[in-house]
Amino acid sequence: MTETTLIAKQRLEELVSFFGANVSADADETDDGIELSIAGSPSTPRLIGHRGETLRAIEYLLNQMVKRIDPEAPRVLVDVAGYKQARKESLQELASEVAKRVIDSGEEEELKPMNPAERRIVHMTLREIEGIETESRGDGQNRHIVVKPA
Repeated sequence: MTETTLIAKQRLEELVSFFGANVSADADETDDGIELSIAGSPSTPRLIGHRGETLRAIEYLLNQMVKRIDPEAPRVLVDVAGYKQARKESLQELASEVAKRVIDSGEEEELKPMNPAERRIVHMTLREIEGIETESRGDGQNRHIVVKPA
């Protein structure tokens, strides 16, 4: 484990302690960056927040902290109780269902607004399905994906 990974792990544990969570993080170095995960605990809902907003904020702050120490550090990804993986699977399932409806009906369908990471999951899932195209429309918090026939 690199020094940067150890620093990221330590900073995450310090950061979540402000939420009243005395937990330890597991660290893994992957091609995507430094992946830190925290097991489920009574503090899990507070750490995840509404639709993952608190978790994204923690991840952002942690990345800023690590980049200050090591400007060349890889991206730090944080997950709590498998939330991100479960959300990814849910979005992939939704994307597949929408793709099927669009192919069957021949009409475009708009999804609800999503954050950039969620939109990316949907785009990546649907790019492998023939007969449809995706595009993002809207601005800011109203940015959403439109799935349409190719």
